[in-house]
Amino acid sequence: MPAQYRVQCDCASVGLPLTGEPVVRGFCHCEDCRSLLKIPYHSINAWEQDGFSVEAGEALLAEYPHPTLDMKRLFCAKCGETLFNTNKMGWRVVSRSLIRKCYENTLPEALPSQSHFYYGRRMVDVDDDFPKIDSRSGVACPDGAAC
Repeated sequence: MPAQYRVQCDCASVGLPLTGEPVVRGFCHCEDCRSLLKIPYHSINAWEQDGFSVEAGEALLAEYPHPTLDMKRLFCAKCGETLFNTNKMGWRVVSRSLIRKCYENTLPEALPSQSHFYYGRRMVDVDDDFPKIDSRSGVACPDGAAC
């Protein structure tokens, strides 16, 4: 049986089951996420569209389409909580802070971070032991070196 997770907004009006393993687990440093979400980088788990559905409150799921990018931010129209965003790959990108919040401030053990991606485009340096991938080339950044 595939892994099953569930997130919901602050007011519990919108609930999302997340089925299967995420395609990406880590930290995105791309310009597109920064532009859509207004953050320096995004700690995420991303699922393919087929592992994702709205279980409750679909009528309350509002969306903000980015004006120039093929991305959307989806949020609860009642409480304003961002539940996920979409990207040009069609993934459903869920903030790890939302997942943690829905699991008593603990990230499920099966959802650990794996890497930083688009690290060559970062706004801030991050000092941790996760691989830093320059997603333009697909090559890991050398320790201590810019990529």
